Amino acid sequence: MNARYVLFALFVALHVQAEPLPQVSPELVGFANERLEKITAFTGREVSDGRLAGAVTLVARHGKVVHFEAVGRYGVDNDKPLDKDALFRIYSMTKPVTTVAMMMLYEEGHYQLADPVAKYLPEFEHQQVLVDGELRDVQAPMTIEQLMSHTAGLSYGFPADHPGRVAFEAADVSGSRNLVEFTERLAKVPLQFEPGSRYYYSYATDVLGALVEHFSGMTLEEFFAQRIFAPLGMHDTFFNVPEDKLSRVVSNHYWDRENNVLAALPAESARPLTGVTLFSGGAGLVSTAMDY
Repeated sequence: MNARYVLFALFVALHVQAEPLPQVSPELVGFANERLEKITAFTGREVSDGRLAGAVTLVARHGKVVHFEAVGRYGVDNDKPLDKDALFRIYSMTKPVTTVAMMMLYEEGHYQLADPVAKYLPEFEHQQVLVDGELRDVQAPMTIEQLMSHTAGLSYGFPADHPGRVAFEAADVSGSRNLVEFTERLAKVPLQFEPGSRYYYSYATDVLGALVEHFSGMTLEEFFAQRIFAPLGMHDTFFNVPEDKLSRVVSNHYWDRENNVLAALPAESARPLTGVTLFSGGAGLVSTAMDY
């Protein structure tokens, strides 16, 4: 479902540091203030016209913030004015964090990019691919490099009329309790194409998350918190949102095409904010503009 609540974070040559970034006059780092003001004017119009509930926008250069604004409210179902430290689901922007974790482990010598995934996750040892509706053994195993480039043959599911749809629904990968169970279920689903033969956006980064757990001996949540978020001072990025920060989480939205309006995503359709044990390396994090 298309989430219409936008976290609009623009970073220009941003130097990450642990302390909050200082805010300076735009002209000091080569920006024109009157041009930056157009950002807030644009997001304000989108809110007024009902296309957004709210937005946080941030622009920085050389480690200095030149624009940081919040407009609108926490949701169409929550009229509280939006704060700059509002927490948003960042969905697939979780992917670069997972890949950074994998590259840290690469630098530590845990694997080679050309290694077969099955070398470390044996459930992927005997993969099959659907060719003209028939299952065949893969010609070559998928590699870690292919996971990173979304060329491993995985997908985010099959179209309703695709012969692989039955196997995908039976696997119920999203119902897994953790990444170990997730990869065991996913490995039973046939690939959409031969590994390395084409690009297809997919669960590949979730499998990278499972590899992070395998190499580090930590859960993905623990690795992110200890090895990435704490050193960078990212105190507002989580898989599980602390109780005292739940009030800062914005509502998620979708576009109701039938009524042509922005609508809040029903609670039963939203990802949980607490009690999470399946740490999706492809889409699981919650964060703020300043953290991310």
